[in-house]
Parts: sequence; C-alpha cells; structure tokens
Amino acid sequence: MDTPKTASVVIIGGGVVGCSVAYHLARRGLRDVVVVERETVGSGTTSKAAGGIRVQFPIEAEIRFSLESIKVFERFSDEFGVDPGYKKIGYLFLISEPKHLPGFEERIALQRRLGADVRVITPDDARTLVPALRVNDLIAAVWGPGDGLAGPAEVTAGFARRARELGAKIVEGVRVTSIERAGGRVTGVTTSDGAIAAPRVVNAAGPSAARIARLAGVELPVHPRRRHIFFTEPFPAIPGPVPLTTDVSSGFYFRKELEQVLLSPGDVEDIGEDFDVSMDPGKVEDAVQKAVHRLPMIADARIAGGWAGLRPLTPDDHAIIGWSGVEGFFLAVGFGGHGFQHSPATGRYVSEWMLDGKPSMDLSPFDPRRFAK
Repeated sequence: MDTPKTASVVIIGGGVVGCSVAYHLARRGLRDVVVVERETVGSGTTSKAAGGIRVQFPIEAEIRFSLESIKVFERFSDEFGVDPGYKKIGYLFLISEPKHLPGFEERIALQRRLGADVRVITPDDARTLVPALRVNDLIAAVWGPGDGLAGPAEVTAGFARRARELGAKIVEGVRVTSIERAGGRVTGVTTSDGAIAAPRVVNAAGPSAARIARLAGVELPVHPRRRHIFFTEPFPAIPGPVPLTTDVSSGFYFRKELEQVLLSPGDVEDIGEDFDVSMDPGKVEDAVQKAVHRLPMIADARIAGGWAGLRPLTPDDHAIIGWSGVEGFFLAVGFGGHGFQHSPATGRYVSEWMLDGKPSMDLSPFDPRRFAK
C-alpha cells in the first residue's frame, strides 16, 4: 500500500497502543489517520508480551484503565470479530518478607474501593490454588480472581482490522526518519517511503519512544529493559490452568495455560534501544533456580524454548500520556510492560484528548512534564 501524502494524525508505531489509538480516532469519525509501522503490525514489543491483565495496580488511574480494558476484553470477540482467548485465571502474588505486605494492603484498599476483587490470603490458601507451590517461607499471598490473560497479537489484529475498515491507513515496513517542525509546532513526518504532512503526530513507538521523541527535539526518560520468558515441554504433573503467580521477593513469575508452563526470572536489564532483542541463554539458569525454589516438582520439566522482550520503563514506573511541549506532538509511551492490558482505555482517552481537547478522566499521573520537576 502506498504511503499517503497527508493525514490529520500520524501515529508512529503499529503495536497494540498505536492500533488502539487509530481505531478509537477512526471510530470517532477521523478517517484520515495514518499508522506508520517499521516492521509489521504487532511485531515489536507487543509480540513479546506475556498477555497478563490485572487490576492490581498502585494508583487509581491505572486501576480504572484496567477495569475499563477488562470490559473490552470480555466482549472483544463480538465487537472485533477476533477471539483474543481471554481467560480469567487470576493473579497471585506470593509474599515472604514482612516489609512487602503493608504496600499491598494499602493498594488493595484502593483497588476494592474502585470495585476490584482483590484480597490477602494465607500461604495455605495459595497452595490450594496452586498445589505444587512451596509455601513454608511465605507469610501471605494476594489473590485477584478477576485478573487473567488474552492474546496480544489477536487484540492488536482486531484493533488494526477495525481501524482499517473505518478508513484509517496502516503502512508496514516503513520507518520514520524525521519529524518535521516549523514555528515550534509539528508539520508532519518524513518516512523511508516519502513525506506525510500532518498537524498532529502521536509517538506510540514502545521501546523506541525516546529515539522517536528526539526526532522532535524532545528528551523522554523511557528506558527499554530486557526481560526473558521461557516455556517448558508439555508438563502434565502441574495441571492447568494455573494463575499468573509472582514471587514478590525474587521477581520470578509463572503461569500455565495449555500443556506448557511459562516462566520468567523477572529480569530487568538495560541493553539500549536495539530493536532486535537477543535471548541470553544464561538466563535459563536464573529462571530454573527461582522456579525450583518455588515449585520443587518443576525440576523434572524441560525448557523447550523462550524469548526476550523489551519493557519500556520510566523513572516512576508509570506511563507517559499527554502533549509533549512541542505543539502537535503527543506521547503515549513508557507503559513498562502493561501497554497491552491498558491499550483499550489508552486508545479511548487519547482519542478524546485529540478530538475533544481533553480526556474524560484525570490523567495527570501520566503527565509528561512531571519529570522536569
């Protein structure tokens, strides 16, 4: 498909956030939206996401994003004609150090006030949920039965398909090489396939967000951090489905869907902005060690493979959503590994901001200017 020469809005990044923004803008009647994706839709960080969906966040805005997004995932098949495989398997956090409990209790009070079902349970209750767990060093666990998972690729494809049906253009295999400005405001982008004149540009470039922002003269504290996920050969000894279970002290998490156990050492490594994220075989050892400590019987399983993805983190672990300071340049970045689960709400609020002048919810916790302070 030829790259259009003009647009009302150019969105840089065809991951789940960019495609959701495009869909919500097109749904509101803005037809000449163009998404520029350097590879293929959903091929970047979105394709490496574990697909978890939880309400267990620390601030009200994020909890509201989750609750709204869960409603969308529940009816996604009907609305988008794509089955995202949405399942409520629950999220379980295992707590072995007393210092971690007060923070969870504070957040649970807020989550419950906003209508989420989250509770503190005993180590024995946790073992009832996941019989293979070693719990003798735990003091408590936190259980959210309404949390679950869905397929990031399917959700992205659903948003992209509907956006295109509503008139948005998504061009793949095209790179943005510069962001054009005149008189302090954005006038469009230059791509590897020609120029697109546009009064508004949205940075939804995931791990590449800081590099894209620099093209507009904006410094963004979004740091891509590598994380590994491995999967075992079919392992019936632990019957599924198993909740997404996180060992708070070690960062290790695992879940079981079909036949295989998915596990991650919870690593957070700075490897720069390289788009091609290589897998470090040495991380298997780390994952296996943490896994055997928490799930002794998994010592009998064999690792069949894995992948590494980049989580775009900000200094305070909250996303950056809002106008950048350069007129016409909007930011929807720095989601730190939960861009997928918050994408339905993000798309809607960004479209409101663009079309109504402001979003219908207070998004000040995500204000790009907070780091300048």
